[in-house]
Formats: sequence, structure tokens, C-alpha cells
Amino acid sequence: MTAKKKIIYIAGPLFSEHERRFLEEIVVTLANKLGLDPEKDFFLPHRDAGDVGVHGEGREDKFHIDLKHLDEAKVVIALLDGPDVDSGTAVELGYAYARSKEIFGILTDWRRWSVDNKVQNINNMIWGVCKQGRHIFRKIDNELIRRLKEVIKDE
Repeated sequence: MTAKKKIIYIAGPLFSEHERRFLEEIVVTLANKLGLDPEKDFFLPHRDAGDVGVHGEGREDKFHIDLKHLDEAKVVIALLDGPDVDSGTAVELGYAYARSKEIFGILTDWRRWSVDNKVQNINNMIWGVCKQGRHIFRKIDNELIRRLKEVIKDE
């Protein structure tokens, strides 16, 4: 028997305990609001494939595991915080876009939002893969949940 494919792939920087915990919190919050299982329905690279750390034992295996789950996922949700989007996250988003995945960004950094609630100062390619900014959200709110439910309704 093969394992059920995970519906949602979570992308984001993994360089600190804070970043990892925030990504894990995103999974739990989304699972609760979407009625999904946080472990069975979400792929979180550092949790599910293992973190390669700085020197990266098992890098090649983990790289291919991540690609497999990107291929299988219906949705990619990326944490976009920081002075610039994490380089690994940017690669995951480009790969997902090329595979016609639905991509959503979470950008909590208030410095990246204008006073009229528009995304500013974000790489144009990241903006573009997130439906020209329409799929970038400041937080997990009702609108993000509504849109995610539309995308995963058949799962």
C-alpha cells in the first residue's frame, strides 16, 4: 500500500529554530482551519525529509524527496519573510510554478506592505508566481482559507 500524497507543500527558510517553529505553526493553523491532518496532508521539508543543516549529510536524497513532494502536491504555501525571499524557497516556487501548482505566499513583514495594503519591495518573479500578488497574504486569514478551500475541494 502506498502512502497518500500530501496535498500542501510548505516552503520557507530553515536557518533558525524560530523559522522552523513558525513553519510548523503555519501547518497546525492551516490544518485546523482546513480540516486537514497536519502530518498526513502537509509536507514540511525539515520535518518530513530531514534537515541537512550546514554541511548536509544526505543532501542528494533530501533534494529528491523534496522534488517528489513538490511534484505530488496540489498547493505550495511559502513563507516570504526576510530582507529577500530565501533562495531555496525561491527555487521551490519556480519549480512549483513550472509544474502548474497553486502557489500562495505568507508575508508577515510589515516593511513589505504599503499603507494601502499592497505588497511592495518584493522580487517581481515571486510576485508573479503568486498570481501577480493576489495570492500573497499578511497572515492566515479568512480570505486565504477561502481560496485554499476552493483549490483543495476535490481532495
